[in-house]
Amino acid sequence: KDITTDVVSIGSKVIVKDLEYDEEMEYIIVGSAEADPYEGRISNESPVGNALLGKEKDQIIEVHVPDGLIKYQILSITR
Repeated sequence: KDITTDVVSIGSKVIVKDLEYDEEMEYIIVGSAEADPYEGRISNESPVGNALLGKEKDQIIEVHVPDGLIKYQILSITR
């Protein structure tokens, strides 16, 4: 219950919008040992997880992934 919802941190549940494909996705930021991308649990060390850390609602982030550059807008941060 000490997890803030002002910025993304480990334990945050984040809903982002892919600005290219206009799709929403939900991620939970976890430590690398708990990561399970198929369940939406992404590591804080992954490109997307790392890019989200410390960001606030409505911010737009750019993430370099193997397929290129992805732009996400953060729609909500909960725990």
